[in-house]
Formats: sequence, structure tokens, C-alpha cells
Amino acid sequence: MAGDILHHQQVSLFCSQIKLRRFDDSTLRILELILSAKNVNLSLELRNNLKEVLRSQSLIAIREVADKSVEHKVLILDFFVRAFAIVDDVESCLALRYEGLNFRESRTMNHPELHVSYGEWMNFAEDAFNNSFYSVTAKACENALLCLNVNGNFISDKLAGNAKTVRKLQSLKDMAIRLCTSHCVQGQAAEYMRKKTLNLKQSLFSEEAESTASMCFRDGIKQQNIRNLLRLKYQ
Repeated sequence: MAGDILHHQQVSLFCSQIKLRRFDDSTLRILELILSAKNVNLSLELRNNLKEVLRSQSLIAIREVADKSVEHKVLILDFFVRAFAIVDDVESCLALRYEGLNFRESRTMNHPELHVSYGEWMNFAEDAFNNSFYSVTAKACENALLCLNVNGNFISDKLAGNAKTVRKLQSLKDMAIRLCTSHCVQGQAAEYMRKKTLNLKQSLFSEEAESTASMCFRDGIKQQNIRNLLRLKYQ
């Protein structure tokens, strides 16, 4: 009983921190404490509830900072990426990581400190691939290769030492494209699962209707969900 009361207080505190827009390490620590419950069933229930809270609040928070500084927007994205990782919401975490990387890249000209390195793109590509988001994996590999100034199969003398990395990225990209193509499914299932994907249109960092990044990642999520649906159907 005492443990339930404590967790209820912690959840209330976390929700109040979010509503007060305190997106900092202290709020994340509260989230970690909430999920450290020894009661497995309680922990799973809390995790699912917190996922819903974070999903709704992240959309609201992102809309609210549309007119804020670039640095502030990056901080908000980073907070929610970390929060989604804590509650084990892989889909939302990867979606915002991808959105954040593309947002930073789009602002590099005026904010060179936000430049995304090939290593960041490569790490993201590997995480996306391991979670079956093949379409976005291929795009992330392309971005990593662009960071290395690779044009097709040409590797300059300057990049000779990075040949192994280039081959790894190209291999991962090719594999992702093959898997993406082989798992492409059309029809009613695709339309149904489309409605279940993250609504990244609402990440209004600009007045553009919809970013290519969001479209690409939603396609990856859609394909993964379709596969899960078909797997359940034929079990």
C-alpha cells in the first residue's frame, strides 16, 4: 500500500514537472525512479501510462516552441528522446531522434555547432535497422555517406582510412533497401496501420506542411506494423 502511494506521488510529480515545462535532468530522474518499482505488473502498467503521457505532451511541447530559438528546440527534442528511451518506447524515441537529426542538419548553415556527424547518422541507422525500420535506415545511411563526402563508389585519398566504414554503411543501406522492398505490402492493412503511426506533422518547427524526414520514418513504422499484423494473422 505504501509503495502504491509513493508511486502515485512520483507519477503526479512527474506529470506536474512536464506541465510546468521543466524539461531537465531532474525530471528524467523522477521518471527513472517511477519505473524502478520491484512489482513487475505495476511497473508495466506505469510504463504504458507514462508512454501515453509523454506522447501527448511531446506534441504539445513541440508545438509550443515553434517560435523559440533553435537551441531551445534541440533541447526539447533531446529531453523527449531520453524520456521515451527510459519508458522503452522505441518507436517514439527513434522517431524523435530522426526528427532531431534532420532538424539540426537543416540549421547547420547558421548554426555550425549543430552539424550532425557521420557517426551520429551511422549509430541511428544501426538502431533503426535493428528495430526493422528499413526505409529510414537507408536514408540515414545515405546521410552518413554524404557526411563522408562519398560520391557513389568513389573514395578519395583523404577517405582511404574510412574505406571500412564506407563499405559497412553501403552494405547496411543495400540490405535495408532489399528488406524494405521485400516487405512492401499494399491494401487495407497498410491504410489501417497508417492511422496508427506517429503524427509527426504536428512537430511544427517550421510552417512547412510535412518534412521528408517525417514521411520517411512513418513509412518505416508502417512497414514494421504491417509485418507484425501479418505475423499475428498467420500464427
